[in-house]
Amino acid sequence: MRLAVAGAMLCVLSASAKEVPLTGPQIRAAISGKHVTDDRHWGHKYFADGHVERSENGRQRAARWSVKGNRLCLLQPEVSKDEPICYSVLREGQELQYRDNAQFVVFRGVIRPSPKRAP
Repeated sequence: MRLAVAGAMLCVLSASAKEVPLTGPQIRAAISGKHVTDDRHWGHKYFADGHVERSENGRQRAARWSVKGNRLCLLQPEVSKDEPICYSVLREGQELQYRDNAQFVVFRGVIRPSPKRAP
């Protein structure tokens, strides 16, 4: 019985060990110049100059991004013109998860090369 419980706990630990919290420099390296998307509902194009082109549920919006400490911060004008919303970022392979202060996953998407802009 103890062996079964230990085996089950090891499976749970190894499943959660795949998610790696990113540091500020790792967040910047992962998203700058990239497109993060769930390939259905949302996509964010992160430009090196700090602006973001967002597509969320068919709406095109702009934002600004920055890294503060070990958190990705998005300044979204439709939410606030002064106060960004900041997320911890976890990585599992090519997938990123943005988590709020309560550690709920707010965005989950894959990193893709940023599509080229039309001339």
